Amino acid sequence: MFSLLPFVYIVLFLILVFLFYYFLEVVEEPVLQFSEGEFVSRVIANCSRLTRKYFPTFWCFNNHLMLALLLFREHRSKFFHYDKLEHLKMKDGGVTGLAWSNINGKKKTDSVPIAIVFHTISGDEQDVKSIVKAIRAQLQWASVVCIRRGHGNLPLSKPRINTMGSSSDLKEQLLYIKKKFPNSPLFGVGISAGSGLLARYLGESGTKSLLDAAVAISPAYDIEKAFHRVHPVYSKIMGQRLINYFLKRHYETLSSLGGFQEVMESKTLGEFQDRLHSLSGFDDKEEYYKHSNPALVMKNIRTPIMILNAKDDPICVNQNVLENLHWLETLPNSIHVYTKRGSHIAYYEGWKAISWSDHLVCEYFKAVQDQLPKNKKKPKTKSAKAKKR
Repeated sequence: MFSLLPFVYIVLFLILVFLFYYFLEVVEEPVLQFSEGEFVSRVIANCSRLTRKYFPTFWCFNNHLMLALLLFREHRSKFFHYDKLEHLKMKDGGVTGLAWSNINGKKKTDSVPIAIVFHTISGDEQDVKSIVKAIRAQLQWASVVCIRRGHGNLPLSKPRINTMGSSSDLKEQLLYIKKKFPNSPLFGVGISAGSGLLARYLGESGTKSLLDAAVAISPAYDIEKAFHRVHPVYSKIMGQRLINYFLKRHYETLSSLGGFQEVMESKTLGEFQDRLHSLSGFDDKEEYYKHSNPALVMKNIRTPIMILNAKDDPICVNQNVLENLHWLETLPNSIHVYTKRGSHIAYYEGWKAISWSDHLVCEYFKAVQDQLPKNKKKPKTKSAKAKKR
């Protein structure tokens, strides 16, 4: 009679090998680099995820599997209904947007913080709904997604796009938000390319930033180098996605610009970005990166910030991080969180693969909120004109 015992033993052995590998090579406490100071020490003490081990989802800890699951969920997830959508007319006639969540009943005099969310390179308010939901559930704050021109369902009224966004547009958006709720501290969280725009704004603004704290998830740092380091498969996919998302959708508005066809013929993400200057209002590639690259101004950031990177990120690769570690720890009131796993903005944990980073962001924001002065003076502001849609 055939015995199942040998098969059972083999399965048990394989399970033991897997568990040994998982706990030895996958599970790890985040590595922190931070500026010394009482503020940062208190924040770290009140963020439990910073001082305990991160357990990536055991059936999905591979970086490519995590990214595939992230994209699958994004594609299959239900449409998220925001409380209010606004179009903002910029000074040059261009149009950006604001998508508000948990805003009903909020008064102008409220002092509860507002989370400002910055979406991905070819995304909009829908691709950041996970963090918006987490902030609503865990902090009970209002959130607003700053939608960049040319993204989502916004009309492209001016023939100009920039995948990284415009810090001047962002300044107008933030001034409008600040005027609307002058007593609410503003906390910013940037996702992937959104973290680049966030860092660019913070670096340009220095001590005049309207944000009280910020989180950058999976930033690329020097985008002139980083976009050429993306995993080759993802680079080709993303390059084509940007062509479809920007150039084909806005063909009538952009096709008359010089250099349009050259951008259309891009094969990779790096090529697309290097050629984008002609559609972004700049004379050449050097001028484009001078006004768009967050790496050129990041050292001037004075807003408290937490930066999150994973070593196995196939898009914002580890080399980008290693080149910047030497100055990150000297950035005032900053914490760099370095995980072994997490892929690109995925950071799944637990059996159900929930977002570890969403929970960390909420912990960090709450810890910073607890240290803010109770009667902080607010600057006078001027804002862009807006209309509800």
